[in-house]
Amino acid sequence: MLEFVIDNLFLAVMIILTIIYASWLFLLFWPKRKGMETKFYPPISMIIPAHNEEDNIEEVLESLVTSDYDEKEIIVVDDGSTDRTYDIVKRFSKRYPVKLIKGKHQGKARAVNLAVKKAKNDYLVIVDADTTVNRDTLKNLLQPFQEDKVAAVASNTRIDLTRNIITWFQSLEYSLSTAWNYICSGIGGLSVMSPVCAFRKDVIDEIGGFRGDTAAEDYDICMIIKKAGYKIKMAPSAIAYNKAPQTVSGWIKQRMRWEIGTFQVIKKHFDMVFNRKHKGVGFYSTPTKIYWYIHSFIYLPVVSYQIFYGYFRYYFFQGNYLSFEVMKYFFYWLTVFGMADYTYKLIIGVYPFDIISALIMFVFVSVTSFIFYSLIKFSDRITIYHLIAFVFFFPYTLILIVLRIFTLFYKMKSSKKFVKWEKEK
Repeated sequence: MLEFVIDNLFLAVMIILTIIYASWLFLLFWPKRKGMETKFYPPISMIIPAHNEEDNIEEVLESLVTSDYDEKEIIVVDDGSTDRTYDIVKRFSKRYPVKLIKGKHQGKARAVNLAVKKAKNDYLVIVDADTTVNRDTLKNLLQPFQEDKVAAVASNTRIDLTRNIITWFQSLEYSLSTAWNYICSGIGGLSVMSPVCAFRKDVIDEIGGFRGDTAAEDYDICMIIKKAGYKIKMAPSAIAYNKAPQTVSGWIKQRMRWEIGTFQVIKKHFDMVFNRKHKGVGFYSTPTKIYWYIHSFIYLPVVSYQIFYGYFRYYFFQGNYLSFEVMKYFFYWLTVFGMADYTYKLIIGVYPFDIISALIMFVFVSVTSFIFYSLIKFSDRITIYHLIAFVFFFPYTLILIVLRIFTLFYKMKSSKKFVKWEKEK
């Protein structure tokens, strides 16, 4: 009975994943609107909210002041830092015209709002204090504003790759996330900003500024902007480099904050789901995000059952508790080599070709295609680090699922609001 339930749940998951990944591939080839022939370089106010960013803030400011953009002002809001962030910016401001605002530790949303009140220009560029830009990033970021009703623009965010293995997986993941934003942007479904993003100041004023009631203020402000009837676009050529967490604990804290924030925003704006007024957001991007929560609670137990059922049936109960064959079994399950082996055995007839195997193959080919498309289009180049991350990406996604489930239960049990940021190293 249990095996029957597991098999049918797995079939249902494969069918849904086939639909989702097929839509991704279809939207990649959705006709894109050509870029504007004219150039648009309005005066901008760059806002850098910072909390305990002594390791990064000077490098970020250097990248901004040396960027190829003429009319710009830079405003740094020190959001109650307890390190040397304020002193570093104050020293930097003696060499370059940087406005420095000292605030209490109230969270990123309120820090940004403080700077918006001081900003003198009509276009705002918000830069995370651990993110640098190329010389042409700002120029490329502002171009989508030439289109009517565009109120916000996201950049193409990449990860600073290091020898730290944590950054390898995050770099691959960011490329996938950027590709997802790219296809959502094409159908009016983009609803998440990047570490470097731009806004029309009059729209931010119109909607009352950033809110401080969720842990994902960028996602929240996008949903509010969409409700106000404006568009959100992505500028793929506006490249920014984010310094990802370098430790497991920092990575876990970041992901928990993201999961909590996403859940809070979906709950807050649930009235947009399947609402004809919101089209891409209401019928595609938000329902897809909701599905990933449902998926986590189904997929993790199903896959765990499949992995350990096979181990106990074919090895443990045969007296083979640990051997080379057992290690090979788990290695194949947890790496892309397992799918390569499955494909080969399917071709030579060891496994029957049926609806399940067809769905599995389609999902694998689709995901692999999307991953390499993402790396080619949205990363500097494909490195050996990316290939290693690709080989072991399946267990990484399982860890993300475990974190998502744990975070949701933790959020339900905790009374903490999770709206103030802390530096994740």
